[in-house]
Amino acid sequence: MSAFWAFVVFWGVWLLIPLAVDGTDTLVSLVTVFWLRLRARKPASLVYFPIISIIIPVYNSQETLRACLESIARQEYPLEKMEVFVVNNGSTDHSFGVFNEIQGKYGLNVRWMSVVNQGKAWALNAGIHMVRGNYVFNIDSDVVVSPEAIRRVVEAFESHPDVAAATGAIHVLPVAADAPWLNQVLTRCEYFEYLTAYHIGRAHQSILKNLYTLSGAFSVFRRDILVQTNLYGQETVTEDTDMTFHLYEKFSKYRIICVTEAIAYVHPIESLAALYAQRVRWQRGQVEVSARHVGLMQASVWKPYGFTPSRVLLIDHTLAFTRLVWTFFMPILILFGYPVAFIFTALFIIYIFYLLVDALWFFVSWNGVDASARVRLRADFWILPFMPAYRMIVFWFRVSGFLYAVAEPGQWRVQDPLTQSRLGFADMVSRTATFLRAKFSHKK
Repeated sequence: MSAFWAFVVFWGVWLLIPLAVDGTDTLVSLVTVFWLRLRARKPASLVYFPIISIIIPVYNSQETLRACLESIARQEYPLEKMEVFVVNNGSTDHSFGVFNEIQGKYGLNVRWMSVVNQGKAWALNAGIHMVRGNYVFNIDSDVVVSPEAIRRVVEAFESHPDVAAATGAIHVLPVAADAPWLNQVLTRCEYFEYLTAYHIGRAHQSILKNLYTLSGAFSVFRRDILVQTNLYGQETVTEDTDMTFHLYEKFSKYRIICVTEAIAYVHPIESLAALYAQRVRWQRGQVEVSARHVGLMQASVWKPYGFTPSRVLLIDHTLAFTRLVWTFFMPILILFGYPVAFIFTALFIIYIFYLLVDALWFFVSWNGVDASARVRLRADFWILPFMPAYRMIVFWFRVSGFLYAVAEPGQWRVQDPLTQSRLGFADMVSRTATFLRAKFSHKK
């Protein structure tokens, strides 16, 4: 009995942080979202269709641009009320040819612009200077939007004059049936992660006026507010988060929301290396943007309502670092005489806890998505046991992004750790060989 209580007390301390942080955050989010769904009122149907402008930045997008433009042409919104600007950002492929094939084919008012290749922010800003619509949509060229997406967003804006900007819900497209098994698992984990992040996480943030970032893949602004901002900056690798923070600073009386009924589909991640590069960039951007908006970071972490990015950083970094301790401390316990079976039992308890958390996310997501998403959830139910490991991998990738922000210059694409190690070792060997050659040649 004494051994049992020693086990409970010792591991209870280790489980206290995840129970208090991840468990509490999960329960609060789920309860809030349930409450929102119970009291939610459907936005009024449109009786007037305002002009909207769509900006699509393009860089070597010949493989995805056609599907993107065709999804816009299939919208449940009058095509004569839409203008589309395809902003070429230095493409060297057949993107312009794809544009030519689409132009005029569906009655879509689409135009081509070319700018100097200075990055996505530069292309978006060039497009913003050309638009004339009441609402400005920024849509990535590899995105496919659902037929009702634009109508749903405009309904939300028209029904809520205090909304300055919005993001849609991002879903992940299915992976090819013949894709490798690892890609099959990654895509399903990523799909479930995005589903819960938008239909629960960002829905919860919208209620509390605490939506952390507008998705760069699909975001919408009131034009009269957007033109009063500094537009998109190039000082950070996550210009979408930087814009979100800027809106909170300058337009504190307005809201930023997630319209979960407006769905934009993105392509699945290609590999673990690509997932690593993506999450490192996101995490680095989080740190960079926080440093650029010090005033917003001074909001109290205990503030229950309103934008509190400091609480996000506290949970993402300070409190989540207990997982680092688990990773390094568990093997050391064996050296102190703890039985291996004892260590594995504790790890199993932690795994079961996070599996239950994901099961709760699954249940709430199921009750808040449309029929097509439910079909995918039913088919991919078997992925749940993989989710705790997937989230732990993503956590470590984010830790790497935090270290990158401290030690490395900002860049859009980041190499994976294995490639970095291989190149670093090759560079070390090359430098050593150069040094030895110089030394021996000098002696001769």
